[in-house]
Order: sequence, then C-alpha cells, then structure tokens
Amino acid sequence: MITLTAKAAEVVRSDIERDNLPPATALRLGVVHDGCKDSGTQYRYVLELDPETVRPGDHIFESEGIEIRVDEPSLAHLDGVQLGVKQSPRGNEYMFLNPRVEHSCICGSTFSEVIPEIQVKRAEAH
Repeated sequence: MITLTAKAAEVVRSDIERDNLPPATALRLGVVHDGCKDSGTQYRYVLELDPETVRPGDHIFESEGIEIRVDEPSLAHLDGVQLGVKQSPRGNEYMFLNPRVEHSCICGSTFSEVIPEIQVKRAEAH
C-alpha cells in the first residue's frame, strides 16, 4: 500500500491545477536503478503527474483522494511508502518515508534498501 500525507495530497492537487492538467490526473511513482555517486545508494525515486490512461501492469492505489499509479517492477521497492512534503528554500519538496530504506543520500531522492532475510538465504543457497 502507498499513501500520501494530507499535505502531500494538497500539493499534488495544487501542482495539477498549476499545470492545467485534467482533474483525473494521477500521481505516478516509480524507482530506477540509479543511485547518487559516492553515496552507496542504488535506487532513485521517480515521481510525475500522469494525465494519461492506466498503463498495462500498473498497480493503482488511492490516498487522500489522489490516484497513485506504480509499475510492477517498482512496486517491490515502494510497498509501504508514505509520500510527504517538506518546506525548503526552493518551495515544497516531496519526501519518501520508505520502511525498506537502509540508507539514503542527503538529496532524499536515492536510497538502498534492506534485503529481507529470506531473499539473502535464497541467494546464499544458489
């Protein structure tokens, strides 16, 4: 399950309105294999507003009245995430509260995750 804080949902709605996107625009979350140099991270969060139709393989969530779409490969890295917002000198910035994160870069956009013990045991068996 993926959720938004009330403030994050408010910012998403504001961004949709600011960009003149259709009211049914969804928030698309994903992960790519790309960490920050010298940070020890291995994944980067991807976030965008998606006014298009659902793509094959998308998992759909709803939180605070916002539809959230996640592609199949990213779901394992994002399950349990709560998307929040923090104020910065540059304005609102999204922050990912991810229970799987073991280490993240200071930028907040890249991370390494805890590998469940069962996966480690399977890897050692091969």
